[in-house]
Amino acid sequence: MSITTTTTSMPFWKEYPERDSEWVRQYPTKHVPVNEEEVFTRKPMGVYVHIPFCNRLCFSCPYIKHQTDRDLTRTYLDALKTEITNYAERPYIQDHVITLGYIGGGTPTALTAPQLDDLLGHMFSSFNVEEGADFSIETTPVDISERKATVLLERGIRRISLGVQTFVPEELKNIGRPNDPEMLKESIRLLRRCGFENINIDLMHGINGQTMESWEHSLDVAIDLGVTCISFYTYMEFAQISTKRRKLPPVPEKAVVDDMFLFAAEKLSKAGFLGYYGDCFAKPGHQPKYGETSWSEDIPIIPLGPTATGHLRDHWYFNEPDIGRYIQTVMEGRLPISMGKHITKSESIRRSMVLGVKAGRVNRERFRRIHGVDFMEMFRAEIDDLIEKELITADENGIEVTGPKGWYYLDNISKAFYSPEFRRYPQHLGADISNFISSRPIPLQLTTRPKDEEAGCDHH
Repeated sequence: MSITTTTTSMPFWKEYPERDSEWVRQYPTKHVPVNEEEVFTRKPMGVYVHIPFCNRLCFSCPYIKHQTDRDLTRTYLDALKTEITNYAERPYIQDHVITLGYIGGGTPTALTAPQLDDLLGHMFSSFNVEEGADFSIETTPVDISERKATVLLERGIRRISLGVQTFVPEELKNIGRPNDPEMLKESIRLLRRCGFENINIDLMHGINGQTMESWEHSLDVAIDLGVTCISFYTYMEFAQISTKRRKLPPVPEKAVVDDMFLFAAEKLSKAGFLGYYGDCFAKPGHQPKYGETSWSEDIPIIPLGPTATGHLRDHWYFNEPDIGRYIQTVMEGRLPISMGKHITKSESIRRSMVLGVKAGRVNRERFRRIHGVDFMEMFRAEIDDLIEKELITADENGIEVTGPKGWYYLDNISKAFYSPEFRRYPQHLGADISNFISSRPIPLQLTTRPKDEEAGCDHH
């Protein structure tokens, strides 16, 4: 028998025409100890659920939401549960275990207690949810009740975030909120009585008529209430609203708003809070896992609901924003995936850096374990530049953003790790992207159910 060979660069151990005596039947061939737990371990995964309803639409909220409507809410929840079922039946999802989640909106607790119970029960029974999974939910002091808080706790929600915005009556009035600070404080006490140990409150700086003194008052009240997390965001005033509210006092100058940021960062740091995401602060051990680990450790996230964003199977994507088109797509048995991007290996590494620094620190060994590269070497030039600007510090364990200066510039720091391809493209979150997706909304055909089905619903 004669065999004709061609020139090759492949590393054969024995060159043709001499035949190799080893019969290849397995690969890879470098063996290390492996046990049952490693072979059958299920990988972590997260979930984001979007509830696009509010009982009261705020002037300053840029997110896509709808006034709570009984029939629309029912139709939407049917679609949302169908979307959950559709994901849960896929083998890829069944190979993972849900370790973290976030339920945002809108106002998730604009739903009634029975609706929350039904939705959470369906989700937790459909997915492989780990015992003690780290789940957060958003609410407002107006929309939370003892009954709803009890349902959330019984269903496994462990962290709750209240949109308080300010503890100053006049400022609450200026942004269209119920202007009774005592009611806000009582909602926090209620949550604690019900059993919530990890409570976040959102505050705003830059509100019409706000001063440094009134800002310090809101921070002092928040700290004195003993909450575990405090987030603060810059108030945004939209043109169409400003026209209607021209009699309001002006918003503070940008320089004053910047001073408010630095003042709050220093004050909360002295009170024992650690910064993350730039404008979020948590007592040690209370930072939500959603974001902290899902971003830096590249944990897949299932996006549920219109505009929800997630990343699965080497893609990040977001769902159809138009609620009518979302419901129609889901009820046709399809996932409402709208736009996104395939994540290459190199972009996956950059993504962990871009989003990892938003958590305030990036661990070198963990990063190397996940991606197989040393980011301290790969991004040496970017890291040296940030160190020189006193925005981060670095040691053998990794990098850490310096506060408060680094927290203020956190998004700038994050963008230092963008690849050239994406440096001029903006983030999509927080904006109405409907025009990019749909030429016109899908009209909803809602069916009104008999009134006797209302039994058991609580009221806001």
